[in-house]
Amino acid sequence: MALLARLWRQTQRTNQQLAQVNAQLLVQSERDPLTGLANRRRAAQVMAEQQRDGRWQGCLMLIDLDHFKRINDEFGHAAGDAVLVGVASRLSAAVRSDDLVVRWGGEEFLIATHMATPSDAEHLAQRVLDSLSEAPVQHERRSIAITASVGYACFPIGPGQLMLPWERAVDVVDTALYLAKAHGRNRAYGVKTDRIAHEGELLALASTLEEAWRKGDVDLQLLEGHAEAQTRGVAA
Repeated sequence: MALLARLWRQTQRTNQQLAQVNAQLLVQSERDPLTGLANRRRAAQVMAEQQRDGRWQGCLMLIDLDHFKRINDEFGHAAGDAVLVGVASRLSAAVRSDDLVVRWGGEEFLIATHMATPSDAEHLAQRVLDSLSEAPVQHERRSIAITASVGYACFPIGPGQLMLPWERAVDVVDTALYLAKAHGRNRAYGVKTDRIAHEGELLALASTLEEAWRKGDVDLQLLEGHAEAQTRGVAA
């Protein structure tokens, strides 16, 4: 009986240790190892779970660091890593505790939030731009100026109160991000519309956003970061 009791206790300890290891592995599989943010896999899981009838409701924001390759080329990959960690910290500080901040890939980040209004998302986008551009990242006695381009949108959208699967919603804000980068960087474009009333038109925005904007079917709300960040040098 004593032997059986000892074996049972050992089995319990082994099972507890195994459970702890599995829990650690799960966390590691869902977190970006550099920044500690949720990774793309975790984001997909959360947003799929939060969809209603296969449609995303909330605001999505894609952030892409401007000229990140130049930072790596000029200051080295350690400096690039320091910038990514610093950006992750600033983004986390800019959002609410229940918002999802994701390292989407490379120098891209995603914020998913269930904010009440597009106005709230606009204020968040401005906070993001300002938090990144108002002060450089410090690395090895150097100050590295950073800015970002941002695309965002809130769903439901338009007079038809349209929603999309989260993947397609990301495609829309990704196109807005591309336009922000193409039109000068250090800025955000928020997608708004009072004319698109059908899901097919909304789905098409991922490839026709600029055309729809020029036709007046879509409004792109322009926000800008600190202007001096564009020309701020790198201090030794």
